[in-house]
Amino acid sequence: MGVYSKIAKLIKRDYIIFTKQHRRTYHAIPFLDLYEKATGDIVSKDRLSILVRKHPNIDTLSNESLQFTLGILNKFGITTLEACKHPHVFVMNPITLDNYGEILKECGFVNILPNHIIKYHTLVRSRTIAFLKKEGLIKADLNLEEVLYDYFPELPAMCRSLENFPDSTTSILIVRMSVLEKYLKWRLSVTSEEFQRYCRNYLPLKHKPMSDIKEALTIAEDNIMFSKDEIRRNGFIISTDPIKSKLIIDNVKSLAGMDIRQVIRTEPAILKNNYNALLQIRDLLEEYRISDEAQRRCLKVYCMKPQTVKERLEDLINMKEYQILSTNPRVLSMVVHKRKMIKRLSKIKLTKKQCYSLNHLVSSNNVFNNYITSFGNRVCGRDISILINTSLIVDNNKSNTSIKKSNSTESLKATLNQLKKHKYWLHSALSVIDENIQYLKLKFDNKTILEHCQLLLYPISEIKYYVEILLEKRNGLHPDAHLDASYNNLKFSALSDQHILSLVLYEIEKKYHFSGDGVWTNQDGIKLDSKAVN
Repeated sequence: MGVYSKIAKLIKRDYIIFTKQHRRTYHAIPFLDLYEKATGDIVSKDRLSILVRKHPNIDTLSNESLQFTLGILNKFGITTLEACKHPHVFVMNPITLDNYGEILKECGFVNILPNHIIKYHTLVRSRTIAFLKKEGLIKADLNLEEVLYDYFPELPAMCRSLENFPDSTTSILIVRMSVLEKYLKWRLSVTSEEFQRYCRNYLPLKHKPMSDIKEALTIAEDNIMFSKDEIRRNGFIISTDPIKSKLIIDNVKSLAGMDIRQVIRTEPAILKNNYNALLQIRDLLEEYRISDEAQRRCLKVYCMKPQTVKERLEDLINMKEYQILSTNPRVLSMVVHKRKMIKRLSKIKLTKKQCYSLNHLVSSNNVFNNYITSFGNRVCGRDISILINTSLIVDNNKSNTSIKKSNSTESLKATLNQLKKHKYWLHSALSVIDENIQYLKLKFDNKTILEHCQLLLYPISEIKYYVEILLEKRNGLHPDAHLDASYNNLKFSALSDQHILSLVLYEIEKKYHFSGDGVWTNQDGIKLDSKAVN
């Protein structure tokens, strides 16, 4: 039995050696491979479940993500083995991880360990400088104010007055904010009230390394060409990630037909996004044929997540309201304010109002409440003219872009002038006008319809009735079909398309004594109590 026992032990030993040397990613969890390689320990299923419970998503991290985190930690002298013994560092945001490590480094930490980064907030906010010195985390003779001022060598001596905070009652955060406030007062003429507001509203500012803040301001002023006043008005620029800003400038040369720097100056919040997201959104807008002009009118769309933009465009593309307004230069405001717009559409339908404009769907609550609680229906004249012109565009000069733009502007004005001659031109719903356009385009060319654009204000049933009769009479059919006016000497076969549409308009308005009242349908709407609209 002794021999068999000895053989069994040898087999067991060889098996353990073999499994350690030929370990595979059988569990398909890269962190476990990294952990086992660094520590030599095998993680059981029970231990894995504890790890996942303590450090959510650690089992879903890719090998690339793990290596990226290790690269950051290596900057602070943290080895793979040390990192694996503190798995929480792998589930932290990499930018946050880097910021915390850099701040501890700036503040003179003798050694930076994974546990220091994990407990960063406790160390910089809740622990006094005296405590950190006693624990040996920073040197006993270190003057934190002087150390931090060294990161701003350009700061004049007259602005470097020491506050001489007592170590026994002062935290790292208090000293850092004191030094930073003096620097921003000198560089941007920031007031104490503004600085406090930045700290309150832009929380990353408190936990950004001094070197990053300095670099972010240099990029903002010297590269993007922000003025000091613009940076002060958009305080978040101070705490932007300089690496992300550089990547945007280097990889996204233009958006909406504009230089990326001009785009950022127009919509500074774009700096909060990353360059990959901006490129994805640009491709999406191109796919959905959103014009550069429409993008310029609503650059906020580039502050969103690409997936959100994609989902909203997919939802909106099937909505009749979006289809009608899709050629409007402000159409992207429907994407940015989709939730608000959907909510308002339901209230508009509840009140049976039909003459709403794009502005009603995305405007301030006061504007919308005034519209929804008032009697009557009015639409935005510009929305009407844009819908008509973009649906019936007539352009014989396809080679010259500048001429096309000029013609478009002139055509828009001409359409507006023609519509304004009608007493009630602002009281026809966009949906009615769009339906009329689609119907008339089946029978007449765009130019002819555009010349009779007042006809588009009338109910489709009226237009259809007279169009069908007059076209049939021109073709010699139904000569006895009833018309309100008498045309005893009229030769119907000689009527042109222009004549037909003029006669349709004449027939509709004749029974209303040419008052313009022919546009009205049963769409008066219901008045809501303003308190019910939020």
